[in-house]
Amino acid sequence: MKTAISITDLNYSYPDGTKALDNVNIEIEQGEKIVIMGPNGAGKTTLFLHLNGVIRAEQDNVKIFGNNIGSMKTEDRIREVGVVFAEPDDQLFMSTVYDDIAFGPLNMGLSEEEVDRRVKKALATVGLEGFEDKVPHHMSFGQKKKAALAAVLSMEPRVLVLDEPTANLDPKSRADLIRVINDLNKNHGITTVIAMHDINALSELADRVYVLNRSIVAEGPTRDIFSDHVLVKENNLDAPDIFKFFKIMKCFGGDCDQTPMSIDESVKELTQAIEALEGKMSLHIHESTHEMVNDVISSYRH
Repeated sequence: MKTAISITDLNYSYPDGTKALDNVNIEIEQGEKIVIMGPNGAGKTTLFLHLNGVIRAEQDNVKIFGNNIGSMKTEDRIREVGVVFAEPDDQLFMSTVYDDIAFGPLNMGLSEEEVDRRVKKALATVGLEGFEDKVPHHMSFGQKKKAALAAVLSMEPRVLVLDEPTANLDPKSRADLIRVINDLNKNHGITTVIAMHDINALSELADRVYVLNRSIVAEGPTRDIFSDHVLVKENNLDAPDIFKFFKIMKCFGGDCDQTPMSIDESVKELTQAIEALEGKMSLHIHESTHEMVNDVISSYRH
């Protein structure tokens, strides 16, 4: 596998001297699904601005498929990395959806026919066929999120970076967007890097997790990260509800081989555990049950 993103000893301070990134090291392989988590002010947005070259590293700290992002031409950068920010209104500024999605390809110098093909393909990918002539600012927030994603997809980047993609979406819009992101990764080979606080969607969107708090304080599979309750609390994070529920269920004797991270995983783990017990699982209360439950709850409570 190729290395899609390589960040080595990246440091950045704001003009007032505030340290935003401190010796950050990240390695992401082509086709991976990576989530970057951290408290507010941890440097996630600043990191993303380095990935698309808006902020230039002083040294060759940031490489995309082996190329230094700072020395790449603009048209080459946008072919490699597309960034979708949390607020879609920051990326939608034209009079129609078509014009917004065509803006990037036109500035890449592509022919009108190729631009039109890319716009239609991007709209179909996010489920916005027929929205070409819509005024972006008259659309719902969920529709604008999809349009902003389509505007980036029209440039056909190999790496897709998303800042809080599921924030402020209703359940259906959230589920739709998760499906689109996973389809882009699985069926189109796009490497995805996501910053998010939506921990209950995390297991669907991540192969690995980096915890960023100005520096990288942890990296690993999602289950390993959330099993470290000290790490979670120290970095103002939380664990998925289903993960905490099964931690509590274990206090009552309901043990699974692995603590599930999602509803789908919980069905699989419960089925295996009950089958291993010949079709029955007994829950019970003993002298220390409530103390154990309180320990689990308090270990994740802020």
